[in-house]
Amino acid sequence: MRQTVPPTSLCVVNDGSTDDTSLILETLKRRYRGRISILPLKDEGYDIRKVVKNINAGIEAVKKTCANAEYMMISGDDCVYPRDYCEYILKQMDMDRNLAVASGDIEGARHPDVAPRGAGRFIRISFLNEIGGRFPPYYGYEGWILQKALQLGYSIQNYPSIRYRHLREMGGQHGFKDWGLAMKCLGYHPLEILYRCVKYVLMDRRVSVRYLKVLWDYFIYSSVAGAKRDPYYRFFDEEVRSYTHDKQKRRMVRMIAQLPETEM
Repeated sequence: MRQTVPPTSLCVVNDGSTDDTSLILETLKRRYRGRISILPLKDEGYDIRKVVKNINAGIEAVKKTCANAEYMMISGDDCVYPRDYCEYILKQMDMDRNLAVASGDIEGARHPDVAPRGAGRFIRISFLNEIGGRFPPYYGYEGWILQKALQLGYSIQNYPSIRYRHLREMGGQHGFKDWGLAMKCLGYHPLEILYRCVKYVLMDRRVSVRYLKVLWDYFIYSSVAGAKRDPYYRFFDEEVRSYTHDKQKRRMVRMIAQLPETEM
């Protein structure tokens, strides 16, 4: 609310916090009367895979309170943004009408990324409506919307020149649950999976066991369990799978072609 360009409408999804979150929210709701709504959900225990349910619930609530909005921003509960964050991202999206999803970057991110982050992410609502107005209700939703944007001819962007703080340690709580299966259903190429696992294990050996689980789920579990019978396949469309697979294949071929020749 202290942003140089504050939100027209803000929906806070409270999924069963047991501390003083509710009291703080009610105080803020009274202070910014008519601009903040609170959506209380039942506490189902912490599971990173349930975040998408909260996001979809928030999207539906925002549609009712701010029907004519052009952009929607998704934020985590543990993120602190510079005051001009929204203004900066909005200017970029206003200048490029083909830009569907954009974000700043995280201060001190262990793995810099060119893709928009999950928190601090702005989405053009006309694009969101074009793809159904909500995220697929399974893990992999953050990647799906980015690949869907590219598949439909839109652009996406991460802006490292504007950074925000993420107070919770990145990657410490999701446990890589369903990553391998989500990548399989999103159409990730096998070489891309091997490249990513080797790359990140070399960068941080503490995640070695977790990436073994990713490999197991992608190469073994998805085949034994029959990934096509899994509900993921009902929500991650074939167009995105084909697009992602072909794009990553071309990328890996380019990378291999650029490898230096082995000296004899």
